[in-house]
Amino acid sequence: MNYSLNNIFFLLGFPSLLISQSVSDSILLDEIELFESKELKHSIGIRYDVLEKNLSNFSYSNSFDKILEENTTIYVKSYGALNTPSFRGTSASHTLISWNGIPINSSASGLTDLKLLPSNGFNNLGISYGGNSTIFGSGSIGGTIHLNNIPFFIKKTNSNFTIERGSYGLSTHSMSVENSNDNYYYYINYSQLRDSNNFKYEYNNEFRENIHSFTEGKTLISNFSYLLNKNTVFQFNYWNTNLFREVPGNITVPNSTAEQTDKSERYLFTLLNNFNGIKCKIKHALLFDNLYYIDVPKQINSFYEGLTNISEVNLEYNHKKIFTNLNLSSLKNDLKNSSYENLKQSDLTNSIYTSISYQSKIIINELSLRKEFNKSIKHPFIPSYSCELKLKNYRLRGRINKNFRSPTFNDRFWISSGSIGNMNLLPESGINKEIGLDFNLKILKCNFTYFNLNVDNWILWNQQDNGIWMPENIRKVNSKGFESKINFNINIRRSIKIQNEFNYQYNLSTNKIGIDNLDASVGNQLIYTPVNKANFNSNFTLNDYNFILNQSFIGKVYTSSDNLNFLNSHYTVNLTLIKKLNVLNSNLILTINNLFNLDYQTYLNYPQPGRNFIIQINILT
Repeated sequence: MNYSLNNIFFLLGFPSLLISQSVSDSILLDEIELFESKELKHSIGIRYDVLEKNLSNFSYSNSFDKILEENTTIYVKSYGALNTPSFRGTSASHTLISWNGIPINSSASGLTDLKLLPSNGFNNLGISYGGNSTIFGSGSIGGTIHLNNIPFFIKKTNSNFTIERGSYGLSTHSMSVENSNDNYYYYINYSQLRDSNNFKYEYNNEFRENIHSFTEGKTLISNFSYLLNKNTVFQFNYWNTNLFREVPGNITVPNSTAEQTDKSERYLFTLLNNFNGIKCKIKHALLFDNLYYIDVPKQINSFYEGLTNISEVNLEYNHKKIFTNLNLSSLKNDLKNSSYENLKQSDLTNSIYTSISYQSKIIINELSLRKEFNKSIKHPFIPSYSCELKLKNYRLRGRINKNFRSPTFNDRFWISSGSIGNMNLLPESGINKEIGLDFNLKILKCNFTYFNLNVDNWILWNQQDNGIWMPENIRKVNSKGFESKINFNINIRRSIKIQNEFNYQYNLSTNKIGIDNLDASVGNQLIYTPVNKANFNSNFTLNDYNFILNQSFIGKVYTSSDNLNFLNSHYTVNLTLIKKLNVLNSNLILTINNLFNLDYQTYLNYPQPGRNFIIQINILT
């Protein structure tokens, strides 16, 4: 820990490297411009969305998995104590989660549990569809989710206090304070949650209660930014999560006794500077990620405790229509895991990426290249080429790029009575090709995207002849499809406003290579990958009333690789009613989830709650 802090102070006190960049979206000051985040700057040729906060209720109870289900074409699987996303027919480990530009996926499993991501803790939520490993590194094959806290340097003060009570024992309290002026910005958000989640479901013509599903947790998120001088900004971000969960069983084995505790602390130090037109961002992140899994009757007491150090220097220089970018980074993982052959494992990866782009009012081209260096894993060169053509209200875009995912610690070091890791695994690699058309009219915005993704050396745990399970590079997958997003707004007089958003995805994702001659998965749709997914969201505003209607459709989902077993398609509706009150400048909010009380599953044998209610009081000052 002391060694890591010394690294931080060394980086922050190294003035000869200070040259500038922003946390996210451009922020203009009198004499300094903090430029775009890397996900926005390098979104040339792809679909990049920012989630509209007025089309969903971004509260602490409405966790990030629900937000994605309602507002995107990402498929979310909910099972036990885990909720994971899937982009464009890829797996959950092919989705990268980025916090203010820092990857936070588990170094052990490569996954991120969406239940641990509070939707109310960030003021900017972005989604990059399609992988971009050239910029973001390992794991960005299907797509990337960006959680950002953006500072602004204007005189402003506001606070927010929220209380929620809901069905099945739900109770939350949240408080946030935001204050800024010309020189500083700070934001702090603290939230608590308790939820029994003991909903009823039907199985074999009898009603059961979802038992052993209690959840209790708290989250603290903060951001402090200070303008040191007209050319330099210092930023500090902090994120603490502590969540206890009883791990429920499923409908075939309902009696579970397992418990899981997730504890994480994340620190991010950033220094931004602009020196004679050269912009630089220097950052260092400390990520503590701990998981404890206990099942006393089964005598299971497993854990992992991870520490990740990430250092990064990013330089940019622009000359007329030419934009250049150079990034150097180092990522060191130190992990203790009770299921590894050696309790402690470490890994160091150094990387470099560079890009050059030509940007005019009509044509934009960008060429990027990344290379990573690791003693244990041989990483390929990762190139990317993107282009755009802009004509009035239309934009034609395209990208072809290579993506990759390194084997995780679990893939390499795991050992148990029935399974063992594989130190000889190759990185998964993929070629992504996409082309899209966007147009923007006065009341109508549309984007359409066709994508084709091939993933080689897909890692799959396979049972060996001796009965032991071991991961191998044995699968080749092709995923192709079509995405669309349509926004249209209607104003009726001055008092009635209607905002609408429609998302749709058609996705064929198939395995091209079998494990053996008896492998029935070849040519079939991958499991838990719907061919059709759509949602339609509307926000009706009438004087002091708001009505938010979320409609979601998920097509048939196969649960076996031979496509003989499946979950039926389902259509769910959520309704939120908001009334502005004159008392304490507050809002009274009623949310009805699963309005038609549908019985459905997103993962086999794990039922979802029926109709449920949440009442929320939101006080603004």
